[in-house]
Amino acid sequence: MNQRIVIIPLQKILIFSLAGLLLVNQLLMSQVAAAMGMTLNRGLAAKLLGVQTKITYTIIAPKINPDGKTTLLAEWPTITEVLDNPNSGNALADAQVVMIATGKPFYAPEDVSFDDPINAQKKWGVFETAIKLSTEQEARYQKLISTMMTCSYCCGKPNNVTMNKNCGCAHAKAVRGLYRFMLQKYGDKYSNEQLVGESHRWYALWYPKGMLEDYLLAVGNESALPHELHGGAGPDGRHGIAK
Repeated sequence: MNQRIVIIPLQKILIFSLAGLLLVNQLLMSQVAAAMGMTLNRGLAAKLLGVQTKITYTIIAPKINPDGKTTLLAEWPTITEVLDNPNSGNALADAQVVMIATGKPFYAPEDVSFDDPINAQKKWGVFETAIKLSTEQEARYQKLISTMMTCSYCCGKPNNVTMNKNCGCAHAKAVRGLYRFMLQKYGDKYSNEQLVGESHRWYALWYPKGMLEDYLLAVGNESALPHELHGGAGPDGRHGIAK
């Protein structure tokens, strides 16, 4: 009588078992974190779970026009990554995913985090006077605050925005401190455009309504959050959009 020998692929069974345990573990971690009021890194969680998610290193934000007084909306490169638009059907929720960063960026010192905007604003502001730059770094710094970064949601008029250098508010001071810190620590790694884009990541926490309005306007979903006037060159001070 012939007997059939069944070979059980133990290696494959172990692999699938471990994968299943990892999935359950991550789900439990998410539940515990939610119960404790914590936020898990969405990108990291997606990678651990094998979920294919798109990420982006860009942000939609104002850019000064050649007239030096008005702005248009443009796509800036950033240093921090966020999830791309999930297109969930809820335009406002999707805008928040794209525009509002969470967690602690790798470059941030001490307890500076996207999750505590007010504390971050205070900590970045200290660096405006605490950091001395080289001659070359100082030239880049002056260009950033004088010709590139605007205060579209704070000072000035709809058709005459204020450049960062001329704004005395706490958020402008924080951006200047951020630039000095980044130029000293990472000046040889990131471009001026990336530094401006990254500063808009922080602006999205300090002026979320204005930044969300701009993003929704740029992607054609203005009805989700009616757009107010933020220094644009168009009719009644509305932003134009870069082509």
